[in-house]
Amino acid sequence: MFSEAKVRAIALLLYVVVLLIVQSLFVDTGLKPNENAIWLYGGIASLLFGSRILNPYFTPPSGALINGVTSLLALVSALPVVLPGTPEAYILGTLIAFCAVVTLVSILLLIFRPPLGEEPSTAWIVFERAVIGLGSPNIIFGVLIMAAVWLFHRDAPVEVFAILATLIVIAVFQPFEAVVKYVLWFLERPKPINRADLIGSVVAHQSPGIVLVRQAQAQTITRGTPMVLSDQHGPPQLGVALNYVGRDEGNLLRVLTTSLPRRLAALHDSSAQATSGMAMSIAVTDEDKTDIRALQWIDRLCGIVDTETSPEYLQFEVINEAGLAEGALVEVRIGDTQRVIYQVVDGVTRDEVVQQKNKYGYARAKARKIGTWDDQGRRFCPVPWMPRMNAPVFLLEQLEGGPEDDCIGHFPATPYGVRLDPSECVTHNTAILGILGVGKSYLAIELVERMIAQGIKVLCLDLTNQYETLLNDFLDPAFEAERKAELEAAGAGGAAHQNKELGGSRNTFVLAVIQQIKDFLDPNDDHYLRVYNPAQFRVTKQVSGWNSETAAFLKLTASEITAIFSDAALLVCQELGMTDHARLCLVYEEAHTLVPEWNSVAAEGDKAATAKSARAILQGRKYGLGCLLITQRTANVTKTILNQCNTIFAMRTFDDTGKDFLGNYIGSDYAAILPSMQPRHAVVFGKASSCENPVLIKLNDQDAFRARFRPNNGPRRPNPMPAPEAEPADGNADTTSA
Repeated sequence: MFSEAKVRAIALLLYVVVLLIVQSLFVDTGLKPNENAIWLYGGIASLLFGSRILNPYFTPPSGALINGVTSLLALVSALPVVLPGTPEAYILGTLIAFCAVVTLVSILLLIFRPPLGEEPSTAWIVFERAVIGLGSPNIIFGVLIMAAVWLFHRDAPVEVFAILATLIVIAVFQPFEAVVKYVLWFLERPKPINRADLIGSVVAHQSPGIVLVRQAQAQTITRGTPMVLSDQHGPPQLGVALNYVGRDEGNLLRVLTTSLPRRLAALHDSSAQATSGMAMSIAVTDEDKTDIRALQWIDRLCGIVDTETSPEYLQFEVINEAGLAEGALVEVRIGDTQRVIYQVVDGVTRDEVVQQKNKYGYARAKARKIGTWDDQGRRFCPVPWMPRMNAPVFLLEQLEGGPEDDCIGHFPATPYGVRLDPSECVTHNTAILGILGVGKSYLAIELVERMIAQGIKVLCLDLTNQYETLLNDFLDPAFEAERKAELEAAGAGGAAHQNKELGGSRNTFVLAVIQQIKDFLDPNDDHYLRVYNPAQFRVTKQVSGWNSETAAFLKLTASEITAIFSDAALLVCQELGMTDHARLCLVYEEAHTLVPEWNSVAAEGDKAATAKSARAILQGRKYGLGCLLITQRTANVTKTILNQCNTIFAMRTFDDTGKDFLGNYIGSDYAAILPSMQPRHAVVFGKASSCENPVLIKLNDQDAFRARFRPNNGPRRPNPMPAPEAEPADGNADTTSA
C-alpha cells in the first residue's frame, strides 16, 4: 500500500510536466527563462514543492522564511524589465516589500524563539500566527503568480486564461492526486476469495492471543489446523484451531494466534482477502512446523491459561483431555524463553455464556508450579512469576530414560527424578505416612539402604519382623542372634527392691542397650544395621513397694522399650560430640504403637515413654541422631515427633486428621488427592528433597532400584563371625587298611 507522501510525490512529477507544457505551448517565449516564466518558477516552487512536499499541512516560521526568500529571488529577476515610476513598478515594489517583511519577521521569530519549556511572549505568538498565515505557499506564491500574470501577460488573453486555469485546477481540484489514488486502489484491490480456502470471519477477540471465528460453511476444522487471520489494524497473524465453543449464526471456532513467520508471510497473498477480519487456511510444511512451537507441539496441547492463575498455581482450560490426570506434568512458557513445569493437582467443570445465552461447558484444571528443569544441577529451580493469559499449555512430552540411581522416585513418563539427601533425612527427621499396602515399608527399606551407603548407621525398631528379612544382605545372622540373646538375658528375671525404681530388670536392660549402641557406633565396628523387635523383649519394672522381699512387676510395653533405645541412642551420640552429618537413624516402624499420641496410649506408662523418645529426637539433631517414622495412623502418632519431621512422604490416606495434618505441609490441594492416589505413589516435600515445592511422584520399584543402585553401592555386609574351633577328640582315630 502506497503512503500519502508517495502519492503526493508521483502527482508532483505529473504537475511539473503539465506546467512545462502550458509554458511551452501558450506563452510566446516558450521555456526561455525571462519575466514571462516567473509564474512557472513561482508555481513549481509554491503550489508544488511547497504545498505538496515541504509543508503539505502546516507552514512553520522556517517554511515561511524559505517561501519569502524564494519569492524575492523570483521578483528581483523582473526589475530590469519594469520602468521606474510606472504602475507596474509600484505593484512590483509592493510585492517585494511584502515578501521582504515576511522574510524579515520569519528571521526574527527564529532568532528570538523562546527556549524549550518556556512560555513565549504575546508579541512572539502574534507575529508567529501572522507569518504562518501570510507565509504559506498558497498565499505568498498565489499573490506572486497573480501579479506576474497582470504585469507580463495581461495583453495576451490566451496566456492569462491558460496560466490561471492551470493553477486553479492544480490548487483547487488536485486531479492528479485523485487519479493516482484511484490507479493504486485499482492495482491493490482485493482479489476474489477462494471459497475453498475461506474458513470464516473473526467475530470476537479474547485478548491476548485468542480469537473466535464464525465458520462460513458447514465443515469440520480439526484441532491444529493452521490459518492466516487478516487485521486492518496490524499485520496478518498465524492462527491455530483449538476447539468449538458454541454457535450463533454458525459454528464458533476458537483460534490461538501468534506472529506469522516471514517464510509463510512471503507465501501468503494478503490481497486475496476481501475485507479485514477473515480467516483463510494456509498450507504448512514440516519445515514450517519446526519454527512454530504451536504447530510443532499441537499434539501435546492440552489447554490455555485461564483466569485466577497466580505465581504459585496455574489454572488452565482443558482443550484436550488425553493424557491428563492427577499428577500429570504440563509445561507453559513464562516470558520468552523459560519453559516452566507444573503438576496437575485438581480439576473442575465449568460453563460460561458465549453469545446470546449459548453456553459453553469445559473442564478447568489446576496445577501447582514445580519450576524449570536444570540439566546441570539435575533439579527443578523456582521461577518467580506466572504465564500470560491465554498462553498455550502443553502436556509434557514422554522422554526416554529413567531416573538416576540417586533418585527416590520420578515423574511418570519422564526422566525427571527427585533426589534425596540421606543425611538430611536423618538430621531433620523423615516421616512416611499412608494406609496399609501402599508401599510404605518398601520405601523405608530403600531409604535405609541409601543411608547405609553413605555410612550412616541404622537402628530399626520393627514390630512387623519384615526388615530383618528384606535387609538380610546387610546382616550377619550369627552376630545378630548373639546380640539379641544378650538383651533378652539382661531383660529376664529381675528382683524386688525396696526402691521400686531399682526393682525389676529394666535397669539391667538399659545398661545392656547402652553398651550395645556404644559398640554399634564405634568407628571400628563394621556393622551398619541393627534390627530389633521391641515386643520380643520381656523386661520388667517394679510397680509396688517392697514387702517381705516381694513386689508386683509389669512387663514393659513396646513404647517403653522404644524409649529405652531412643534415650540410649541420644546418650551415646552426645558422648561422641556434635556433628553436622548424620550418625545414627532410629527407624520407628508402626510408629503409632512405638511413639503413640497421648490420647492413644495402651498403658499409662506409654505417655512418659513417648515423651522420653520425643526428647531424644528433639535433642538429637546436633549430635547426628534422627529418625525415620513410618505409620498408617497419622492421628495416633505423637505430634511432638511428627512436627519435627522436616521431610514428609505422604501416601494414600483416608482419615480427616491425617489429611488435615498433611495439608499444613504439602498444601490442601495435594492433601485433597491423597485418598485417590495409586500405590507406590507419594507426595514428597521437605528439606531433604531436591524439589523446593511439594511434588507427586511415582516411587522406585524395589527390584529395579536394587538393580541400578547396588552395583555401585553394594550392601555393607559385616564379616561373619569366625566359627568356633572344634576340640580335638580323645585318642587316635581308627585306621583300617584294605
